[in-house]
Amino acid sequence: MRAGLSGWRILLVEDDYYEASELVARLSALGVDVAGPSPNVTHALEQLDLGQGLRGAILDINLGGEMVFPLADELERRAIPFIFATGYEKDVVPPRHANKILLRKPVDEEAVAAAFAHVSKSETVTAEEAARNGIIGRLTRQDRDLLVPFVGRVHLPRGAIVELQDQPISRVYFPLGCILSSVAISREGSRTEAGLIGREGMSGFGFADGDDRSPYELISQIDGPALFMAADDLKRVMRLVPALALLARRFARSLSIQASFTALANARFEIRARLARWLLMLQDRADRMNEFRLTHEYLGIMLGVRRPSVTDALHLLEGEKMIRSTRSRIEILDRPKLIRLAGDSYGVPESEHARIMKLPLE
Repeated sequence: MRAGLSGWRILLVEDDYYEASELVARLSALGVDVAGPSPNVTHALEQLDLGQGLRGAILDINLGGEMVFPLADELERRAIPFIFATGYEKDVVPPRHANKILLRKPVDEEAVAAAFAHVSKSETVTAEEAARNGIIGRLTRQDRDLLVPFVGRVHLPRGAIVELQDQPISRVYFPLGCILSSVAISREGSRTEAGLIGREGMSGFGFADGDDRSPYELISQIDGPALFMAADDLKRVMRLVPALALLARRFARSLSIQASFTALANARFEIRARLARWLLMLQDRADRMNEFRLTHEYLGIMLGVRRPSVTDALHLLEGEKMIRSTRSRIEILDRPKLIRLAGDSYGVPESEHARIMKLPLE
């Protein structure tokens, strides 16, 4: 994936000198010819007018109080692919650009490569492919045929922001291979994971009850394909296919059970057991894949603990030959041992999800 950007000329629009310099260095190491960086829309438009074979752009949303969207409009007019980058502000991307990928800063160069590898592709979705998602797969073939014309396919890179906290949701996702993290954020900016969503579920399930926003931030934790649907289309499809709304409500109940056992794990289980549970949940949603790209810092956010605690727990699990851990990758070696270590923190939400989602739809 990293080699996919070699030879590309990409416009970087970023007003923070240090962030821009670091990203230029990392992109250049991938063979990217970086235009800019441009600190404002005017400078970026000048770079755009120079032409020089631009193949994409990375746009910081807030440029010192100036919104980047006029530049995004011009890039759209010229059919130049682009992705957005944002910090912790809650700026809302306007509906006309709601289908663009949004990455959390600091931007990861591999996420950029993954985004641009798929950002300009538009693929037809079949009913068979749609059925790979657990929610859609529970629908009848007739209902899937009604749904499919409204969905598209996208590859969500790691770190892509799917929903912003307390902001209207404009797009809903049905994972096929990616894994989404629901992250609770305090007013002071503390962050911890509240739930995981893989291909067994969907985002935007609140629309089934008329709710168009969430108190959480939803981000792509493991990159992979997903189906997407505009929020207005989802509401229309739920009227055409009542079973979809019913399944969305049932998934919301399943997710609440998962969240309650996360609370139990955080309150009553030590860090090794919590880590084992989390790795099992991740593997469940990744077709039992054994290896994941995960940093210790990221694991600390997901588990609500400091990075040194994560490092110590990883070393203990590695010493017991349950996993193999490097600086940014974790390989699961012995799943049964992880299950025993996780104890009662793992298993009930999984069995309850299976039971709830198999209830009759009539």
